[in-house]
Amino acid sequence: MSMNNIFALCHQSDIDGVGSAALIKIRYGIPLRNIFFTDYSLDNMLLSKKRICSTAKRGAVLIIADLGLNKATKKPFSEMIDYIHRIDGKVYWFDHHVWDADGIKRIASKCDAAIVNENKKYCATEIVRNELGLNSSFCAEFAEIVHYSDFNLLSDDKRHRRMIIEYAMAMTSYQQIKDYSRRNNKLRRIAGMISNGRFSDSRMKKDAETFDKVNKERIRRMLGRLIVLDDVAVGFQRGIQSTLACAAVGDKGGKDIGVYINLDNMHGHIRTKEADCQPLAAYFGGGGHPHASGFSLNEHYDFSKSSERMRFALLVQKKAKELCG
Repeated sequence: MSMNNIFALCHQSDIDGVGSAALIKIRYGIPLRNIFFTDYSLDNMLLSKKRICSTAKRGAVLIIADLGLNKATKKPFSEMIDYIHRIDGKVYWFDHHVWDADGIKRIASKCDAAIVNENKKYCATEIVRNELGLNSSFCAEFAEIVHYSDFNLLSDDKRHRRMIIEYAMAMTSYQQIKDYSRRNNKLRRIAGMISNGRFSDSRMKKDAETFDKVNKERIRRMLGRLIVLDDVAVGFQRGIQSTLACAAVGDKGGKDIGVYINLDNMHGHIRTKEADCQPLAAYFGGGGHPHASGFSLNEHYDFSKSSERMRFALLVQKKAKELCG
């Protein structure tokens, strides 16, 4: 099996997806050009599918990690798996998000191996590490850092806490890049850095520090028009790191359930310390973990209007009371 015919497709939004790609590169030595990143948008998924299918040769291996499904992406994922199988290839999928029965039946069952559906113990990076047998001390420590980051937990290790913030700032800054190729190349570089046994480097630190200043200013603006209701606090702003945005919303509002709406892409993010926020995310068509979930808004809202922000916040309040009890 040639390393040039092995491909990785991973989640672009945080260190769990990039970390999964890095570990795949460590195990198989694949070139960075064979690593692709996408989110849950149809446009990005179609671009990834096109580039992978146009490059893969007979006998290709595709490893998908840290990616679940939504209604829009089921068809292109299914078509991509079918294509890889038509050229006598194999597809492996490692994920830890909630999958519905239709996704397991239509998509997971097509894969040559699939570890999918909610996993409260392991993030995707940990699943990839376990399945690929990467037992080095570096891989173990890196996977531990990613675990704390992805499950929104506080590590006892100060250095790890600094790394989690640095990854979060850098990854969020790269999401501001609209061009698919430029964004992929930024993320590929980080995956390559990690695959070479480095947790960080000067370029990533600079990117993180630069965005941290922007992030703090955007949080300040968001909190200036925060909506606080009985059980939830909801903030609206463009391009803030999601975990820090939700934490700021929850802390400022004094509520366990903090919701942040990214006005750049209409993605919603929920973080809690006690309540299980998965049912709330599922109501809006999303999913995730008990204390860290997300969704994309399909219904049209004009959040430039205060009345629309309040209408949405009241709906969140109503559903949180019903579902997060």
